[in-house]
Amino acid sequence: MILKVEHSTLFEYDNPIYETATEVRLHPDSNHAAPQRCASFKLQVDPSATIFEYTDFYGNSVHHFNLLQSHKRVKIVATSVVETGVGNSRAADDEEILLMDFSAESRYVHFDQAIKDFTSRFPTDLESYGLAESICRTINESFIYEPGVTDVHSTSSVVMALGRGVCQDFAHIMLASCRYLGVPARYVSGYLYGGSTPDGRDEASHAWCEVYCGKEKGWIGMDPTHNTLLADERYIKIGSGRDYDDVPPVRGTYKGSAIEKLSVSVKVSSME
Repeated sequence: MILKVEHSTLFEYDNPIYETATEVRLHPDSNHAAPQRCASFKLQVDPSATIFEYTDFYGNSVHHFNLLQSHKRVKIVATSVVETGVGNSRAADDEEILLMDFSAESRYVHFDQAIKDFTSRFPTDLESYGLAESICRTINESFIYEPGVTDVHSTSSVVMALGRGVCQDFAHIMLASCRYLGVPARYVSGYLYGGSTPDGRDEASHAWCEVYCGKEKGWIGMDPTHNTLLADERYIKIGSGRDYDDVPPVRGTYKGSAIEKLSVSVKVSSME
């Protein structure tokens, strides 16, 4: 598929702020091992600023900029055209060390007693793909999708106690379950054509998991939020990491005493 993404982020403040430093992770993954190709990407910032780019530890493209002058709003618009495909992300030869990061607890992924009890229902003699698929299906059937009960800082422990949440929360539960049972898994940030919520609405971004199934199969995308379970050509990957904290779409800081209001809009459309 050829998909176009228009992602707009607006920060508004009730008083002027200054010395803004912002990181943006909105460039679709163009790694040669991924089953997608970013045909074009444009990032616009208002007030205007010089935009720099680097690749982070996990191979994600990061744009960053500073605004030193006083301002009361910052608008960031990312426009992408992506050719998606079907398949797995091939494993790189130097990925063995990174598997340690994707096998352990992290900021939002905890091996608490609730996860231990939850994973006790899964047979441990399954190979990694079958085990991960079973975990993915069980989360999809057992947890309730409900926006507003969690926030971007909710850990897997919080979500386990609530039994409900959104795509980011379900991804963290799946990461905790897979990793606790010995299957490396990483958090994926991106978009889903047709809406990233069960009723088809768009939201800021979508989140799912990639499970490591050995060097031959590589990384396989699984989505516990949707009952299709497997990531297909409707999915656009931005980046991946240990959990949400490694790949937030926009993150920054500023100086000043002001109340911040955040507005995000996303449109994913087919160009075919």
